[in-house]
Amino acid sequence: MTSAVASLAVVLGCLFAVGPTPAQASDPDPFYGIMSQNPMSSNDFDTMKWGRLGSYRLPIAWQSVDSGDGEMDWSTVDQIMVATASRGIDLLPVLYRTPYWLSRDRRRLPVWNAYAISKWKLFLKSALLRYGTDGSFWEEHPEVPVRPVIGWQIWNEPNIRNFAWPVSVKRYAKLLKISDRLIDQFDPDGRTVLSGLYARVRKESGMDAGRFLKRSYRIRGFRSSFDIGAIHPYAGTTRQTIRRSYSVRKVMNRYGNRGRKLLVTEMGWGSDSATIFGKGDQVDQSTQLTSAYRAFLRNKAKLKLGGLYWFSWGDLAPGTPGCSFCLETGLFDPQGKAKLAWYRLLDFTHDL
Repeated sequence: MTSAVASLAVVLGCLFAVGPTPAQASDPDPFYGIMSQNPMSSNDFDTMKWGRLGSYRLPIAWQSVDSGDGEMDWSTVDQIMVATASRGIDLLPVLYRTPYWLSRDRRRLPVWNAYAISKWKLFLKSALLRYGTDGSFWEEHPEVPVRPVIGWQIWNEPNIRNFAWPVSVKRYAKLLKISDRLIDQFDPDGRTVLSGLYARVRKESGMDAGRFLKRSYRIRGFRSSFDIGAIHPYAGTTRQTIRRSYSVRKVMNRYGNRGRKLLVTEMGWGSDSATIFGKGDQVDQSTQLTSAYRAFLRNKAKLKLGGLYWFSWGDLAPGTPGCSFCLETGLFDPQGKAKLAWYRLLDFTHDL
């Protein structure tokens, strides 16, 4: 589950730290993606390229760009775009979190009145015009290979109260439809990506992904308001993870979106023994990673799977605030040393 520590201020970190570059490898494969809950250094992005992970999912907290004065500050995202595009890595932005100057509650989807909607439109339009197909970023940085953002993920996990309050099918459908029309208008090559829905939810915390999506399809216009589906199928076992991914695929098929791809924009297990998805140690974490990737590849065609994003790149340092199970889900420990799970992932990305 994406946490507050994945905001832009954290991701910037030591982005341009100097260090040795790993040996060149084949081009990164965008099917294999990653998220980070720690600062990503230049060496990290080099390692990501060497490991052939070809997509970087970046949560962009609205407030980190837009202070409410009408000006957008994209300097942090610019630096990350330079780092990824120059290495042949795609960027998948996740636009979410309502700023304090618009609402006291960051989870409140910005559709409650015309003013809130207009502010969201300005934010999204600015992103499209900067990083889309003919974006200003590419004109300002001719030294960077042109690698425009194609997929735009609208919000994060709106079916749970951690990221949306109230949890509302109607409000999210409205936000998605508004966003899709804007993407079509300002970057026809862009694709609207459904928010990653948290697969299984306690009743008091929200709504299961399949149920949330089924109700969404009953809203007029929803079926045509996104191009790519997304799921966060967190579970204790591989079998449960695959089953939870099918809960969204089957709903998409049933309601006329059979041909559209599905992304797993978050999944992961920890090497800890203290949290719900912790496997106990590095060996069992790496075994679980292997099991999950094998299963997803076996089911790739039926799921119409377009990509897998592991959560996360590195472990959080002890005592760092994060989600309830995020502490040791990384492929690297807090000192940057590769864990066994990293080497198991390489078995897939370098299987040419």
